[in-house]
Amino acid sequence: MNKKELRAYFREIRARVSSENREAAAKQAAELISTQSFFKTSQHIACYLPLDEEFDTRSLISTIWQTNKICYLPIVLNKKLLFGRYDKEDELKLNQYGILEPMDQHQIVDAGQLDLVIMPLLAFDVHGHRLGTGGGYYDRTFEFLKNEKKKIWMIGLGYASQQTDNIPVDSWDVVLDGVLTEKEVMLSS
Repeated sequence: MNKKELRAYFREIRARVSSENREAAAKQAAELISTQSFFKTSQHIACYLPLDEEFDTRSLISTIWQTNKICYLPIVLNKKLLFGRYDKEDELKLNQYGILEPMDQHQIVDAGQLDLVIMPLLAFDVHGHRLGTGGGYYDRTFEFLKNEKKKIWMIGLGYASQQTDNIPVDSWDVVLDGVLTEKEVMLSS
């Protein structure tokens, strides 16, 4: 299947996850990541708030806060992402795509200042290839990692049912260091 066909197929797979399973998966994923050394050593962590049937990150964000780490949410600007600090009481606003973003944009950091990025996906494989929605925002934002020495952990977040054998890869695709599911943390091979 090509990327377009894979997107349609995995949107259906993701939509079939029941609300009870979504809630349990979110809690399980938050528990799993909290035990990982890459999480423990990270201070500045980018996450996202779910849109449609994306993996729910509220438990994960709570874990970030409970472990005294700083949480950031993506802010779309000129086809790239910036990251705004997100604290418990912060107000959020809808952007042009219906995605919640921090209202206070005085606490914005560049992608290079992050230690860990947790991003949504439609599908993934064991080689660290991620199929997103096709906008390319994460790929454009983190393209500098291909020539950068600083380590930023790039972790996809999805359901175990979103795993496939192989994702078609383009030269601009950013490779993941691993994927967090409700069942495990799979570091890329």
